[in-house]
Amino acid sequence: MWRFLVARLLLFLLHPRYTLSDSECKWLAVVNRFDNLGGDRNVFFQQREIPSVKDVFKELVDSAIDPDDKNAKYLGFPYYLKINLTCKTLNSAMALRTAHYSGLKPVVTVTFEEPTHAVRQKQEQLQIEMTGAPFRMGGCRSDEVCRMCWYTPMPFMNGSVVMDVIVASNHLGMTVDDKRFSINVNGFVRATKQRARFRIGRKLDALNHFMSLSHASRPLWHTHIRAPVLILGDFPMSKVVLLSDTGFEDYFPVEVGIDSCWIGSISCPQRGFSTSIADSIATESTLFIRQNQLVYYFVGHYPILHMRGPGSEMWTRVLNNVCVKQLNPVFFVKNNTEYVIALGGGGQEGQFFLISVQDGIVNTTTSLRARSKTVCQYMNIGHCRLVWVIFSTNDNKFILLVHDQGAPLHFIVEYQRSGRFQPIYTIPKYIPRAVSDRGYVLLLGTEQYTSRFLTPRGLAFNPFSKIFYIWGNAILQSNDMVSYIYLSNFPGDSPIKYFVMSFTGHIAFVTDANEVWVMSESSTEIKRAYPSEAWSVYNTLQVMEGSPDHDLNATQAIVTVFFDKDGMQELVYREDPGTTGKLIKRKFPLDHILTYDQVINTPHKWMTHNGIDYIRFTHRCPFAVVRFVDLPFPQRYTRMEHYRVKPPEIMVKTGFYDQKSLIVYQGLVYQLLQLHSAYHRAYADPVHDPTWRWWKNKKQDAEYYYYMASNWKSSGGIYVDMANYMKIYDIMPNNLLPKTIYLDKEQTFLFSVYLSLRTTKQSMGETAEENSLNYMWLTILLSHPEYVHADLERHELISRGSILYKVSISDSGHYPMQQLSGKELLKSSANLKVAHSGMNCYHYMNDGPVIKGSDTISINIGCPPGRRLAFDITYTKNYTTEKNKRYFDCVKPDPEMPCFYFSDVFYPFFLIQDMVTGHSGRFNGSYIFTVIGGGAFSVDNIEYFKEEDLPRYNTMIGSVTNSLIWLRADGEDNNTDAEGFNVFSQDSSGILWVCQKNSPCHDIVPNDASAPEYFFVMKVSNRGVDQTTYCDYALEFIIHVHGLRLSYTRALFLLEVSMGVIFGMLILYIMVLTMAPTCKSYFGKLMKRMEEALVFRTASSLTFTSSFTSQSSLHHMTSDGIRGSLVQHSSRSNPAEASGMHSMCVPPEAAHSVEEDDVPGTEGVYRGLQSSVPGIR
Repeated sequence: MWRFLVARLLLFLLHPRYTLSDSECKWLAVVNRFDNLGGDRNVFFQQREIPSVKDVFKELVDSAIDPDDKNAKYLGFPYYLKINLTCKTLNSAMALRTAHYSGLKPVVTVTFEEPTHAVRQKQEQLQIEMTGAPFRMGGCRSDEVCRMCWYTPMPFMNGSVVMDVIVASNHLGMTVDDKRFSINVNGFVRATKQRARFRIGRKLDALNHFMSLSHASRPLWHTHIRAPVLILGDFPMSKVVLLSDTGFEDYFPVEVGIDSCWIGSISCPQRGFSTSIADSIATESTLFIRQNQLVYYFVGHYPILHMRGPGSEMWTRVLNNVCVKQLNPVFFVKNNTEYVIALGGGGQEGQFFLISVQDGIVNTTTSLRARSKTVCQYMNIGHCRLVWVIFSTNDNKFILLVHDQGAPLHFIVEYQRSGRFQPIYTIPKYIPRAVSDRGYVLLLGTEQYTSRFLTPRGLAFNPFSKIFYIWGNAILQSNDMVSYIYLSNFPGDSPIKYFVMSFTGHIAFVTDANEVWVMSESSTEIKRAYPSEAWSVYNTLQVMEGSPDHDLNATQAIVTVFFDKDGMQELVYREDPGTTGKLIKRKFPLDHILTYDQVINTPHKWMTHNGIDYIRFTHRCPFAVVRFVDLPFPQRYTRMEHYRVKPPEIMVKTGFYDQKSLIVYQGLVYQLLQLHSAYHRAYADPVHDPTWRWWKNKKQDAEYYYYMASNWKSSGGIYVDMANYMKIYDIMPNNLLPKTIYLDKEQTFLFSVYLSLRTTKQSMGETAEENSLNYMWLTILLSHPEYVHADLERHELISRGSILYKVSISDSGHYPMQQLSGKELLKSSANLKVAHSGMNCYHYMNDGPVIKGSDTISINIGCPPGRRLAFDITYTKNYTTEKNKRYFDCVKPDPEMPCFYFSDVFYPFFLIQDMVTGHSGRFNGSYIFTVIGGGAFSVDNIEYFKEEDLPRYNTMIGSVTNSLIWLRADGEDNNTDAEGFNVFSQDSSGILWVCQKNSPCHDIVPNDASAPEYFFVMKVSNRGVDQTTYCDYALEFIIHVHGLRLSYTRALFLLEVSMGVIFGMLILYIMVLTMAPTCKSYFGKLMKRMEEALVFRTASSLTFTSSFTSQSSLHHMTSDGIRGSLVQHSSRSNPAEASGMHSMCVPPEAAHSVEEDDVPGTEGVYRGLQSSVPGIR
C-alpha cells in the first residue's frame, strides 16, 4: 500500500511540470450562416454558392481585382467559420479583447478529405490556410469593443464533404495550443422557415428518456475518415440514434422515422421484439441501420458529391427477402465504392450479402456462394453458423469466421470474389496455456491448453500492416492468416464486446463488463486502461485542476470508444443533478495512463548517493532521447497541396472588418479554389501555378496599388495584396515523421533517427549493461516486403553516447499496377520500433507525457496524387519551327491554340507537372500517340471516332485500306505495342500528317478562299509502354492543323475550274481591247440620240399641257419651258458659252410663233427656235 501512496505522491509532484505551463485558453470554432454573422452555431447543410458576392466586387475598380474578367468567379460560400476563445480563469469577452490587442490572430487550416468517388476532380490532397479577420459584434457603442470574434470563410470543394479544421495561433500575444475540429457537411438536414429539421426523423431533447447509466457500450462504425455524419444506435427499447457532423464535439438525438416492425416467420424466428436500432453504420453519403431483421438505408442530400440521385426523403428497406441477423462494416473503399456486409439468420444462416454504395445508389447482391453452395454446404457442416465476415479491399477477398456448432469448432475461411471457398485455419478448441511471462504463445501444435473453451466473436484486419486478429474471450494474432500467436496478457474473464482499430498502430477493445483495454500492433503487451489504478490517479489529478469533464463522485457510463485523428476518444454519459443527462466527448488519456501505470508498477528501491537519499526506479526504457532528423521536405511525399491566404486589408483605423470586407474575403477564397479546380488544361501554362492567370495582367501595377493603399485611397476602402493569395511549395519539415507517404516506382524516402543514452545523473545506480549503446537497436517491420524495401545504417557516436540510424524506405519496383494519379494504391506500412521499448518509454511535453519508441508510417504504393501530363505547346511550337525552318500560323490566329501547318513535321513535347511541389519537367518516358477524334473548321464540329476505327486511323493496319491519318516521321514501323500502335519517346516524336483516302480528314471541302482546317483530338498514354513510373498519364488535347491537302480528283476539278475562269477572263480582256473603238463610237451616237429624244419629250409635254390652260398662262409656261430647255441644251453643247450666259430673253413674236407652230416633229421645233433665237445653230 505504501508503494502505491509513494507513486501517487510522485505523480502529483511531476504533474505540475506540464500542467502549469499549459495554456489556460482554448479555441472554439463553429459555423455561421452567410447572413448570420455573430450568431450561434448553425448546421452545415447548405451547399450552394452565394452569387450576390460578385456585386460587391464591382466597386473594386481601381485594384488588383478585375471585376470584368470573364474567367473570374467571385462568388461566396454559404457559411463562415467563427472562432472564439474559452479560458479557465478569464471571462471569454475579456480574453478575446486581450488576445486581439496583444496581436493574436487565429490561423485556420482546412484540409479537404478525398471523396470516395472523385467525379469532377482527380484524386488529391488539398488544404488551405486562412488568417482570421477580427469582427466586432453589435450591442456596443462605436468606440467600444465588448464582444468580438474572428471570422474566416468556411470553404468546401466539389466532391469533398469532410473537412478537417486546425485552429492555431500566429505566435503573437498569449499562448494558445492548436486544436482540431471536424466540420462536415450534413446532408440529412433540410431548411424550413423557422429552423433546420432532420430528414431522418424527429429531434429529441432529453437524453435520460432513452439513455441510462446501466446501458452497455456499443461500437461506432463508419467508413474510415470518409463519413461526414456519424451515427450511433443500440439504445434499448428506443429507435433513437445519436447523430453528429462534428465527430461528436456536439450531437443530435434523433428518433428515426421508421415503423417499428417485426416480420417474424418460421424461416426467420426472433427471440423477442425490440424497437432498438441494433446496428448502425455510416458511409460517405448513406446511413444504414438494422432493427430486428430489417435493414434500412437513407441517402443524404449532397449536391457537391455529384450523386446520380437526389437523396432520400424517407428510410428505404433493403434485402427485403433476407432475414438479417447482423451488419458488419467495411472500413475502406474499393473501386470508388463503399460496402456493408449483411449476415443471414434463421433459414438463411450461413449466408452473407454485400451491400454497395456508389454515387448515392445502393445495390445489393444475392447470397455470395461458390458453385451455388453456401460456406456451410461447401464445408459439409450441418449445424453451422456464420459469426463474422470482413472484406479485404487490398486483396479483393472475404474472410469468414465459421462456427461448427456440432463439434464445436471455429474455422477461418477465405472467399474469393471469383467464387471459391478456401478453409485456411482451424481455431483451437481451448485457450492455450501461457507457460512464461513473454505475453504470447506460438501456436505450433505443440503448446499446452487450458480447459476453457476459446469462443471467437469477431475478426479484425488492418490492410496497412496486414495484421489479422481473432477476438472473443481470447485474442489470436497473425501476419499471414496462417500462422498465429496467442496474446496471453488478456485474461479473457470478460469476453470482448467490440474491437476498435486506429489503423495507425493502436488498438482498443471493450469487454462485456465495460472494461477498456489497449494494445499496440508492434507489441504483444496488453493493458487494462479502465478501470485501473492509473485511471484513478489521472481522474483525481484532473479534478484537482478543476476540469469540468471529471468528477470523483459522478456516476458515468462509457457510451463508445473510437479513434480519430487526435487519437483515442471516449464518449461518456453522465447524469449530473439538475440535468436531463449529459454526453461528453473527451480524449482518452492513453499516454497518461500508460505512464502512470509504469510509475505505479515499476520496481523501486532506496539508495544513497553523495550522502543524499534517493528513490531509484528501474529504467525499462533503453534510451533517454529519440528524435527524427534530416527529414526531407514533406510535400513531395505527403502529396499535400497547400494554399495560403490572408484577409484583404481595410482602410479602417480600428482594424475590425465589417460585412462588406468579409464578403470580399469570401470571394477571394472562392476564386482561389476555383482556379485550383480549373487548373486541368491540357495545354501547359508558361508559369506552372494556378494563380498565374489571376494576376498576370495586374502584376506590373502592384506598386501602384500598394501606393494607393498606403495613402488610404484604395477603391471601396479595401486593398487586395496579390502576394497574400498564393500556393506554397516549400513547407519545412517539423522533425516529425509524416503519418502517410506516397511512393512511386523505385522512389526512396530518406531520414535519420537519433538515439542517446541517459546522462550520469539519470542513470544513477545502473550497471553499464543497462545503459549501454549495445542495448539500443532500431528495428523496422514491413507489411509488404515484396513491394517495399528498407535499409538501416547504424552509426555509433561514442563520444556523445548516441547512435545515428540512417533509414531509407524505398519502393522495390515490383508493384504490378499502373493506374491514374491517386487510383488503386496499395496500402502498406512500416513500423519503426526501438527494441525493448514496448510501452515503457515516454517523454514529457507541454501537454503531458507522450509514449515514445515506436512509430508507424502508412505507405501508399502506386501513382501519387497531384501529378499530371501536360502538352508543352510553347516548346512544341518553337521546336517545330526550328526543325521545319518555317512557321505558318492560321489566317485568324488564336494565342490559346496555335496552328500547325499540314505539310510540316509535327514534333509534340510533354511535361510532367507536379501540382504539389511546383516542379514541371520534360516527360522522358515512352508513350502511345493516338488520334481519337476530330472535326473540320471548328471545335464545335469535333466528333470522337468509334473504337473499332482507331486501329485503322492510327496503325499500319490502316495502310491496307488507305485510312491512316498520320505516319511516323522517322519511318520506324517496328516500334509498336502489341496492338500495333506506335510507341514514341522524346528522341523520336516526329509526326507526318497524311489523311489518306478513307480517313475522316481526307478531302475537306474549303468554305472560303483559305485552305481547309482540321481539329484533331489526340490521346497520349504511357500505359503498358513506360517502365519508369506507376502512373498512367492519360492526356487528351486538341491540335489545330491548317493547310490540309485536297484529294486528287477534287484538286483536278478545282484546277480545271480555275483554268476555265482564267482563260475566260483573258478572252474577255482581248475582246474588250479589240472592240473598244467601235463600241466607243457606237456608244457616243447612242447617247446623242438619247439626248435628242429627251429634248423632244420635254417639248411634246409642254405642247400637250398648253391645250388645257388659258392663253396667258400657256404663253408664260411655254416661254419658261423653252427658255429653260435652251439654257440646258446650250450648257451641254457649249460649256464655255453656257457659263458666260447669265440670262436670255425670248421676244414675244418668237414665243408666239412657237405657240402657233403645231408641227409634232422635231424639225418644226428646231425651225421655230432657229428663226427666233440666233444663238442656236
